[in-house]
Amino acid sequence: MANKDRAKNELRANILKALANLTRVCIIENLKDGPYNVADLSKELGESSSITSRHLHVLKRAGLIEDKKNGTTVTYSLTSDGIPDILDSVDEVIKMNYEKYKVHFQ
Repeated sequence: MANKDRAKNELRANILKALANLTRVCIIENLKDGPYNVADLSKELGESSSITSRHLHVLKRAGLIEDKKNGTTVTYSLTSDGIPDILDSVDEVIKMNYEKYKVHFQ
């Protein structure tokens, strides 16, 4: 594998690692609807603010979300409208596999 491809795939893997957590996927789902602050997002997730903040940090480090300080409140939003497409692609794989193996689910 060429070094260029390896570097690109390493970046991809880091983004996918950031998404490999139920709480972080739920955060992305919530942020599809618009920006949230930590307190509101924590309530929505049923998590403490400190746990939510840790997950937000992972997503921010991966470049999936950004923050904006407005006075004492920090709001988080998706860095790209294309990020929900990642989850939509996963949904397609789930649907495809379910259809393929649905006899095992019945």
